[in-house]
Amino acid sequence: MFKAVSDSAAAADGGSLALFVERLDGELEQFVINRSFASRGTPAYNKVSSNLRSLSADNCRAVAAALEPLLAITPSIHPLADFIETFKRQSKETIQD
Repeated sequence: MFKAVSDSAAAADGGSLALFVERLDGELEQFVINRSFASRGTPAYNKVSSNLRSLSADNCRAVAAALEPLLAITPSIHPLADFIETFKRQSKETIQD
């Protein structure tokens, strides 16, 4: 599913994180964990979204599993482990759109 983590970023909204991952099909998928001040106390807080797909519980489990092998080759400056844990947590919750 994925080749490598290409970049990451932190937003100035109070803590949201972005992770840019190169997919095997050559596309770049951007995942964002919403940790903005505005989302605190809402169901949207600490939820991951993607620029390419909706993230059902099954998708979250699959993405977490596909990202885990990249931990060994990804510089620790990127919050990959945080994303994997958030995907796992989100896979156990009811997704609200």
